[in-house]
Amino acid sequence: MKKSIFLTLAISLFFASCTSTKIYPRIKCLTCVSKSDGILLMPLHWEPSFRKFSTAQLNELENRILGTLREEGFTNVELYDRMDYELLNAGVRDINDPVQRANINLQLGIPYLLGLSLGDAGWTGEWKAISPEEPEMGSYWESDTRVSSMLRIALFETATGEIVSDYAVETTIDGIPIPVGDSESLSLNFGSIEQAVRLSVQKGIRNLVQDCSC
Repeated sequence: MKKSIFLTLAISLFFASCTSTKIYPRIKCLTCVSKSDGILLMPLHWEPSFRKFSTAQLNELENRILGTLREEGFTNVELYDRMDYELLNAGVRDINDPVQRANINLQLGIPYLLGLSLGDAGWTGEWKAISPEEPEMGSYWESDTRVSSMLRIALFETATGEIVSDYAVETTIDGIPIPVGDSESLSLNFGSIEQAVRLSVQKGIRNLVQDCSC
């Protein structure tokens, strides 16, 4: 019972105080993006840096990005993969071809592409059993621990291919040292790379919207 209470308290403390996000501008927004402007999100599975995530995790991240944009008032946002029919009718088969890419704006009225890539992402620390005599109790991170991710969020013009907004978003989740008696402590960290990326996505998209607002 005591161990159960201890873990519940540790989780509560973790969510309350151990997460931080910093945003670093590479290119501050060069344009004014209206809430009615169309934005196509490039599929995350196209980007090799996201290969550490499962298909279900990538789908969740993509839906989170689109959902955040819609919460911010954007009415014409969609995933590139979900517009295959419209893109093919507009003659867009190769997004890297400048003429075909320009047709996304000329024929579909969508002036922007949104692309994300993942930089360094990982964790530090070592797993150790909470109680070697009771393995069912699980494990914890030993010593100082940190989960971190560096996410890049860039907005492109479909007409020119130029980047008009570019930010790096760093999220860290630190473990909490918990005294366990006899001047000893352990570092609990229930974070994950996926959680760090989710936080970066949400805060990074909101920053982009604010920076590019009219």
